This record gives sequence, C-alpha cells and structure tokens, in this order.
Amino acid sequence: MSKLSDRLTDVFSDSQLSLKTLAQKINISASCLTYYSKGERVPTIESLVKIADYFNCSTDYLLGREEDNRSLTFEPCPPFCERLAFLKKHFGCTAYQIYHNSKISKSGYYEWLRGEHVPSLDNIVNLADAFGCRVDFVLGRES
Repeated sequence: MSKLSDRLTDVFSDSQLSLKTLAQKINISASCLTYYSKGERVPTIESLVKIADYFNCSTDYLLGREEDNRSLTFEPCPPFCERLAFLKKHFGCTAYQIYHNSKISKSGYYEWLRGEHVPSLDNIVNLADAFGCRVDFVLGRES
C-alpha cells in the first residue's frame, strides 16, 4: 500500500486544492486525507472510490497496480454482496475457490455475501489478484 500514499500525494498536489477544500468536495475529513497520503491509514473502499471518482482515475492507478492514469468512465459501485454473487457466477467459481484462493476467511466471505459487512481494501486487492482482474472490476466500477 506504499504506492497508494505516493499516488494520493501526487493527485492531491496536482489538484491545487487545499486538503480542507478537497475534503469538503468529496465528503471525507481532511484529517483522513492527510492520514491516507502519509500512509498512516488505509482508506475504506468507499473513500478510495470517492477519491478515484473525483480525480476521474481508476482505483488500480491509485493503488499503484497500473502506471497509466487513464481517464475512463466508471459506473457506480453496486452493493458488494451483489457484486460478489456476480463475480462468483462470472468466473464460474465455487465459494470455496474464492475464499481459499484469495486467502479470505470463510466466515468473512459469507458475511459479505449476506451484506452484513464489506471487505477491507486489502481483501478487495486479494480478490482482484485471485480473479486475475482489476480492482475496479471487483468493485463493479467497470464491466
């Protein structure tokens, strides 16, 4: 996640907005943005998507998983429980294959599937790696 803090620092400084102004625009506290850019905290999925949407970039770019900051059109993220069911069907996987290959707990997987919790950013990255796809695809931002 070290690339994340570097990328966030870059996009924040390129915006030429104060962190306070940016925070107001994307509805995230300025202190959280500071923690994220210093690498002291990892953003939630919701916060990462808000930042990516504001800067019209992919979450994969912000995470350092791709080098190009391509301007793309992204879809609103569906509830993760729906997306997880879609991914299971799309990739033709069993629940076991998903939680085993992505090193996610079985109980965590089923809590996400029931909509009781949402995964951490680390777990989303693990899912993208296990599926061999982009984080934005796992989140449903791209089809």
